[in-house]
Amino acid sequence: MRADRKDIFKSRFQEHYSRLCRIAYGYVSDQDDAEDIVQELFISVWNKRLDDMPEKEFAAYMTTSVRNSCVSFLRKRKEDTVSIDDHPASASCMPDETPEEGKTLQDILDSALETLPPRCKDVFLLAKLQGLKYREIAEKLEVSEKTVENQMTKAIKLLRAYVVAHGALLVTMAAIILSIIINCE
Repeated sequence: MRADRKDIFKSRFQEHYSRLCRIAYGYVSDQDDAEDIVQELFISVWNKRLDDMPEKEFAAYMTTSVRNSCVSFLRKRKEDTVSIDDHPASASCMPDETPEEGKTLQDILDSALETLPPRCKDVFLLAKLQGLKYREIAEKLEVSEKTVENQMTKAIKLLRAYVVAHGALLVTMAAIILSIIINCE
């Protein structure tokens, strides 16, 4: 591998990354997802050795590719979206309500996990319940380790927000259990 290829790639990454993230954000409206899409695109370009094209062609290719990747991402996310009617248990505890009497801790944990986007949930469950390393998750889901890291960060933030929004004693207990799971690495 030649040093010039690395230097050219690094230069192009630094030049185009922010612009491509802004374009992706315009489609997906989530900074983490936008960054994941752009990072995956750069990895693909490197692996396919597409980084040697002239600058104008490269810029046009990257712009078109990020748009196409965003459309594919949104299409997949739409397919992964499940109606709340399909899972009535997850609707039983809305943010302004307190959990119902007799609701088990497992029900509360399940409700908290149901608030996660599908990709976040998959990454979180693989890491925390199956004990896989980020590298193993990345290989299994065919994404970069950075994507796994971003999805874990997003999952933890969303779970913390769920706990704050529900504020009840049982949710606090669920949060304690989640924090034990999260901190046991």
